[in-house]
Amino acid sequence: MKRIVCIVFSMVIACMSMQAQVQDFKTKNSSNQAQRTQMLDLLRGEIKKSVRQEVVFVVDHFKVSGEYAWFEGTVQRKDGGQITFPDEDYECCKATCLFVKRGSNWSIAEYGAFGTDVWWYGIGNRFPRAPRSIFPNDGTHYE
Repeated sequence: MKRIVCIVFSMVIACMSMQAQVQDFKTKNSSNQAQRTQMLDLLRGEIKKSVRQEVVFVVDHFKVSGEYAWFEGTVQRKDGGQITFPDEDYECCKATCLFVKRGSNWSIAEYGAFGTDVWWYGIGNRFPRAPRSIFPNDGTHYE
């Protein structure tokens, strides 16, 4: 009986540590390429809808843990030109995004681009299962 309890306890600890593991997707490599590309393509599509331009990202922060990922980066035009906006309500050129994994696919939970507001305020309350460890350490992202 004692051996079974030890095995179960070890399995629980292993599962908890796997869930708490944070992966850094800032740089593309062979182990994160598929997921990273899937997520950035989703965000790229949303941004393209709003500015009607092909864009790429300079990744500043991209952390993944379990079923959540947090991205922060700079948006640039794919051809290297300056982004032009349809109206004056945009501020160039930051984007942030919370991704959530459903099954084997990532989707956008919430995102913001080219804004002047802190849209993510309260994201910890809206997504309590999102691990704090994916957000930057400045403490402003998970209030």
